[in-house]
Amino acid sequence: MADEFDASGWAQIHQAANRGYLKSIQFFVKDDPSLLELETTDGKNLTPFLCAVDGGKIEAVHQMIELGSKIDAINSQNHGAVEMCALKSYIDLLNYFIEKDFEKIPVWKNLLRFVTSESDEEAEAAGKSLRTLTQGSQADGINPNWKSFYDHGGVPVIIKVAKSSIGEEAKIPAFQTLLNIIEREEVKEQVLSSGGIPTFIKLLKSTNHFLIQLSAEILKEMATVTDYAEAISQNNGIQSLIKVLQTIHNPEVLVQVLDCLGNIAEHDKKYQDLVGQQQGCVQTIVQLLEYEKDKDFLNSACRTVGKVCYNNETNQNSFVDASAIPHVLAVTRLRNKDIQVTAVECIRKVAANNPYSQKQMQTDQVQELLLKLLGTTRSEVVKEKTALALWAIAGREFDVKRLIAERMGVGTLVEFINSMSEDLNFIGSEGLGVLAQGPLSYHSDIANANGIAPLGRLIRSEKEYIVLSVICAIRFLCLGVGYVPHKKNQNTIMTIRGIKLIVALMVHSRNQMIQVEAALTLASVSLGNQAILDDIHSNIDFSYVRILKMMYSMDPDVRLLAGLALATFAYNNVNQQKEIADQGGVRFNCFCPFLQSEDEYYRCLAAFQVVVLARIIPDEEQALSSAAGIKLLVDLLQDSSNNETLSLAADCIARLAHTRAGVPAAMISINVIEHLCKLLVSTAEQVRGSAAIALGYLSYNHTGERQLLNKCRTDPYLMRILLHYTKRSKISPCFLEAWQHYKKVGLPPIPEGRTNLIGNHPLGMDGNRPVTFLSIDPEGETGSNTRSSTSNIGGEDGRITGRSSRASGSRQATTPRQSGTPLNATTPLNASQISLDSQHSSRSLLPVTAEGNA
Repeated sequence: MADEFDASGWAQIHQAANRGYLKSIQFFVKDDPSLLELETTDGKNLTPFLCAVDGGKIEAVHQMIELGSKIDAINSQNHGAVEMCALKSYIDLLNYFIEKDFEKIPVWKNLLRFVTSESDEEAEAAGKSLRTLTQGSQADGINPNWKSFYDHGGVPVIIKVAKSSIGEEAKIPAFQTLLNIIEREEVKEQVLSSGGIPTFIKLLKSTNHFLIQLSAEILKEMATVTDYAEAISQNNGIQSLIKVLQTIHNPEVLVQVLDCLGNIAEHDKKYQDLVGQQQGCVQTIVQLLEYEKDKDFLNSACRTVGKVCYNNETNQNSFVDASAIPHVLAVTRLRNKDIQVTAVECIRKVAANNPYSQKQMQTDQVQELLLKLLGTTRSEVVKEKTALALWAIAGREFDVKRLIAERMGVGTLVEFINSMSEDLNFIGSEGLGVLAQGPLSYHSDIANANGIAPLGRLIRSEKEYIVLSVICAIRFLCLGVGYVPHKKNQNTIMTIRGIKLIVALMVHSRNQMIQVEAALTLASVSLGNQAILDDIHSNIDFSYVRILKMMYSMDPDVRLLAGLALATFAYNNVNQQKEIADQGGVRFNCFCPFLQSEDEYYRCLAAFQVVVLARIIPDEEQALSSAAGIKLLVDLLQDSSNNETLSLAADCIARLAHTRAGVPAAMISINVIEHLCKLLVSTAEQVRGSAAIALGYLSYNHTGERQLLNKCRTDPYLMRILLHYTKRSKISPCFLEAWQHYKKVGLPPIPEGRTNLIGNHPLGMDGNRPVTFLSIDPEGETGSNTRSSTSNIGGEDGRITGRSSRASGSRQATTPRQSGTPLNATTPLNASQISLDSQHSSRSLLPVTAEGNA
């Protein structure tokens, strides 16, 4: 009979339901409907429906429901269908009940009640079911069940479990359930409002490492929101997290703890300080970096150090002083692209905008190892991050940038500007711009490597910082030190229709800095090139009025560069001077704020501008404005201690040395030769090179020639430096003949062991190797006698790029410029001390070659 029980207390219908025998179930119930609710006599009091649930047979459960079984039945242990599924881990059956949404089988409600059980077994079983039901996938993201869990009050229940006295192992599945859905903002809000943050911070003191790991992971996700990071901080979470770092050496735990600290620090400087300046934080992380070898840990540690240090000078210095960088560098050697990227990014962030950390890295030869990585990696993303790190290490030190750009090579930089990566485009443009500057430039090398055309493409970039970098690079590629044009590069710009694009930027860009830089670049590209000048003027959008309006901008940098653009258009060109004057001209009071500024950069460029534009400044005597500018430039050579200022001032002197008559004599009359000769022994190549080129042009003046010969006769090494940097520039043949005479008469020897300032030296070194006659080209002087006047392929001073990038919000690292003695408005300049021929035309004192040399 179907209602007879076996030795275990089960009847035939119980066995059929448990094993899923559908036909037998149907036969038994048809024969005797009362069997539907027959309970077992084994002490569990299971109905056939519960037996089907106990067996996990979905078809049998479905059939029992169809036959009219009581689905809210419970056994003697007070377990219904949901609880039995949880204990047996029947997730498919739970999903069936969720899908059918039976009112009498409230899956979520029952599971959440079950997870708060005082029994470890019940709580853990319910937690595991909730974890599986809410588990998402990488492809589809968060599981849609999160909403039902949340709507049924699941988050406060999990916090209640975390606070309960059940075993720590039993809590783990509940925590994993919370992690499945914590990315939702609503979930985070309920964690906070339910008191979850102090609860999980307290659990960091647990002895169960996995529980600590999950607690730290939950806090890590909470820390992505500023308000919740604040709550973690206020509940002493940072101290507790650092304590874990100091006491536990399980990499899986440490990864979550470090990521949590990184997420807290990432919000702003306040939180960076809270983390980085917490006692023991820096030392602990550095020690772990030194001894821990787990790749996931190293990846996390580098990521966290970067977040704690980025643009935070105190934290950057602390990690550098604790010798963190060598350990981070060691991570870059791991053959894992993701880890290499994180480590290199960490180095960039520690170096960013911090001259101290940059200097320490240069001293430690960090850039050498990064350059090696750049040359060996095949991954574009690693190249991208490594190039950015190298540029961050260089900071604003022109010579370091130059050496890094040289080590990258013109070919690599051209590859960068042809890349699809915007970061590589920027570094490539910046690097080519640096190589195009200075007395020993790479103008022709870049042109031969087809580096000009890609820059024309990048002018169309949607990123303003890239556009700004590109138009500056184009300017440097077209002008050398002393405003000597490079005709080939100028013509290439015109060939690729770059003129039209740059005019469009000047007229239509919404960024004033791009507008004024475009105007300055147009002036540079057209300097000494009438065909390009005609092309510019043929564009109906171009007008000097637009540049003159920029002279009244609210931004002082825009005003200054607008004046420089006008001065460059007017340089040695009477027709352009007249046209500027006809379209409104400029007033001396536009320059006064800059001439009287405490900023040396402002004073230097403004001084150059007033000398060039003196003839068309109507509200000041030409002699007086020229005298004011010349005196300021020479004073800067004498008083400044800033290499950028000195190189810019020397470059301006070089430009003015081959402009209208009387100007060279005026500069020489106030000891410019003396000051420039002192700069020939500067440790900065940009300074000594610009000074040498300026002296080469001044040697065409008879007085300047005699003074320079006297200096070189007293110290012959000055002549070696002078000849080294004027190979591509101009120097008076009469001066060279007189020098040969002095050599025959006899010169004092160059002392052994003198610092070599004209030899190449390894990146990051100071170049202080002894100089002897053997260490310098013995043919340098003889060869200089027969040199013909060639195009100077050097570049314009590097100061403008730094200023324009800084003012436009570029990512270029900057430091405050040093200032010299300001021009006192109450101290009149004595124009009578400076000899100027104000009536002379603006033609060059020297002949102009085919390449545009004066």
